[in-house]
Amino acid sequence: MNTLVYGAFALTSASISLDVAAEVVDSSTQGFTIEFKQVINASPTDVYGGLTDKVGQWWLDDHTWFGNGENMQIDARAGGCFCEILGSSQTQHLQVSMVIPNQFVRLLGGLGPLQGEGVSGVMEWRLNKFEEASTELTVFYRVGGYTPNDLSQWAPAVESVLQQQMAAMKAFVENELGAR
Repeated sequence: MNTLVYGAFALTSASISLDVAAEVVDSSTQGFTIEFKQVINASPTDVYGGLTDKVGQWWLDDHTWFGNGENMQIDARAGGCFCEILGSSQTQHLQVSMVIPNQFVRLLGGLGPLQGEGVSGVMEWRLNKFEEASTELTVFYRVGGYTPNDLSQWAPAVESVLQQQMAAMKAFVENELGAR
């Protein structure tokens, strides 16, 4: 497994500038909630396309099971898979439960090593037009359930990883999709 369970999920990529501070809204031994917003200089259509159709072009290699972000894909329909596929080696990171194109995506499950904790989660990507050619993306992730481990200990690492991922997505969308 890649870098022993995502490098314990707490790897911090200093090479990516974080323009937004995520917030651990709440946390306890049974779960946590993270929410943050960032403005992306691109249309909601470009941001949505970047999040869904182009995930393999910006997902960070360090946060995959098989070492290559290009293996990531999202089938953006109810019941679809946010999966990582490398030949016959496959993992479902999250399952798509709701899609409103260019506005909203809801995903269910335990991202990365949270799969092994036996917990569940709901992640939402909310897109709102912000000014003329910008989009405000809200990322929300709530995780909870039974595990013998203290889930509040996961919150800072998950927050950091989500910030890194969304900073990478923002850079990709602004530089690749918004530049068209």
